[in-house]
Amino acid sequence: MAAASTFIRSGIIVLSLILTGPAPACAAEPPALSLDLARALIDAEQFEDAVMVLKELDAGGTVPAARIDLLMGRIYLAIAKPAKALDFFEHAAMSSLEGEAEADLGMAEAKLALGSLAQARSHAECALRTDRDLVDAHLVLARIDQRLGRSEAAIRRLRTLERDRADSEDVAIVFARYLVDQDGIEGGIRHLDGFIRRVPTAAAARDTLGQLLWTAGRRSEAVAARIAAGEMFLDRRQIGRAGAIATWLKAVDPTGDLQRQARLGPPPASSPPPSAEVAPPAAATPEPATPAPSPPPRKGFVAAVLPFPEPLPFAPGSSIMTGSGIVVEGGRQIVTNRHVVDGMNRVAVRNGTGHVRIARVVRISQDDDLALLEIDSAFPEGAATPLADIVEPSPGRQAVVMGFPAIGIFGDEQPALTEGVIAKTVGLGNDPNTFQMTAKINKGNSGGPVFDRRGRLIGITVAKLDVAGIFEKQGILLEDMNIGIKAGRVLRFLGRPATATVAAARDSDIDLEDLYQEMLPRVVLIAAQK
Repeated sequence: MAAASTFIRSGIIVLSLILTGPAPACAAEPPALSLDLARALIDAEQFEDAVMVLKELDAGGTVPAARIDLLMGRIYLAIAKPAKALDFFEHAAMSSLEGEAEADLGMAEAKLALGSLAQARSHAECALRTDRDLVDAHLVLARIDQRLGRSEAAIRRLRTLERDRADSEDVAIVFARYLVDQDGIEGGIRHLDGFIRRVPTAAAARDTLGQLLWTAGRRSEAVAARIAAGEMFLDRRQIGRAGAIATWLKAVDPTGDLQRQARLGPPPASSPPPSAEVAPPAAATPEPATPAPSPPPRKGFVAAVLPFPEPLPFAPGSSIMTGSGIVVEGGRQIVTNRHVVDGMNRVAVRNGTGHVRIARVVRISQDDDLALLEIDSAFPEGAATPLADIVEPSPGRQAVVMGFPAIGIFGDEQPALTEGVIAKTVGLGNDPNTFQMTAKINKGNSGGPVFDRRGRLIGITVAKLDVAGIFEKQGILLEDMNIGIKAGRVLRFLGRPATATVAAARDSDIDLEDLYQEMLPRVVLIAAQK
């Protein structure tokens, strides 16, 4: 416990020095040095001091306004306020051609955080036309490809970056997350472990490694990695990151057992494994709300994304079950899988625009793996799928899965897409109520929607075929195949008449970026706790 306690106490001491120490003497410094000081403060996450420096420079009029706007935008991105950051980057872009690539990059990162993938791609490509070596712009494009399920394009870009920027910590972290998605969590762990051996001072990579180790169940190794990362962050006075790790340690290991184990090595085989779960907080009674049905979304409507997603009402580190869901007509009802919420006492949902609602289970199907949730107040405009847009799948049609897979690795702020085709309109054993598709799903996709490329709901994800298990038992090597519940069964569950068995032609296919933007407010992360 001593190492972690020292780490936590050191964080408090350093934070106290930052908050109570004298303000930087900016006015007496040359402008270039002051800008460098502001950048150093931002890198050290001393944002209040950085703002003070920039305000004095702005008042003095000795530094171009565009340079100040760019750094202010960086501050707001760092504190997860992308909408405010976007204002500064746009102002910088209009004020001067100086730093044009940096302004485009900032706008790309802000748009990505806000879920505007097409605009994020456009700004990143503009930044690269000005500066082809801008690594962060390549990373934005790779993240967009990953979110849209274009794994091959993302991997090609990352391999090129890794070859050209072998010591880039950002590239190593993003690449590791892709390997987790493609090859499993151990692939990501191996990649980061190899990178840290080459670059032992890589604190962020070590922190990410700790998160992956925790997800893999290697808890003492995870704690050791994150403690080491926290100490490195403290040495650099990156108080925000160090404080987040200290808070996590208190939540997942209140007795210090894991921290002692991290220092002493694993216990003998006969010793019981330590528990890292935190007791859930007492259930809170949600405030009564007046039901407010949501009107159908306007044609071309683009939902506003909150600058900072509302927090889920669960203690950090507490054990929760997660899945995905889709908001249906009226805006107050959500369809998901039964196994996501069955037996759970507390359920909260957050949609892709960042709004949180407390939900209750109102119906569970005994025939299908479906459940219906209800929220007291509807999400903002645009967060509902009209029943007219729920149609049956047909063979060969494209299938786009949208949901929140592996949130411990990929984050829970916004959903991700994967794309495939409808392979067969019956499930395993010729089950007429389900269908088979090639779109990839992972843990956390359960209960999420399956759309076609015209934005119509054609099913709900339910299961991933155990390819490895089938090969081990039967010696048959199958392609990745996943199962969805047909839209007709969803309508039946909702008590509505089924549509035609084959989707009639309507409108035209839309780009994945546009589909993502349209569905962002309708797709929800479901978090449930016993």
